[in-house]
Amino acid sequence: MIIQLLLVPALVIAVVSSLRSRTSLRGQARRKIIAFLTVVAGVLAVLFPDTLQSLADWTGVTRGTDLLLYVLALVIIYLVGSTSARFREQEARLVLLARQVALADAALRHVEAQQARTQQAADDAALSAAHQRVQRPAVTR
Repeated sequence: MIIQLLLVPALVIAVVSSLRSRTSLRGQARRKIIAFLTVVAGVLAVLFPDTLQSLADWTGVTRGTDLLLYVLALVIIYLVGSTSARFREQEARLVLLARQVALADAALRHVEAQQARTQQAADDAALSAAHQRVQRPAVTR
């Protein structure tokens, strides 16, 4: 059957292409092209059901609806894999962002602690100087 020769490579291509990176312009263009072709194929299947049946007969599938089901299964497999890859990429970005925020927060706390120690040392020095001035006249009398 021709359908088996078409569906097996199509399944492999759908899985591999869905798991590829989404950040490149090539990946974005590929998704848009696949979406456009899916819409066009859907419209043609609705407008010309006899053509879908003829294509099903040519590929060895008994009914056009079965062929449509096979194609939709491929599209769903692609979408599930694509969504999974996109979530993994977003999760990696979120982890990176959380790490950057934690490091920035730690650096800010470190600077604030140093400033507090410097201020405390200055206050202690001023208090010590004032204490010495108060005690010095009592000693000289």
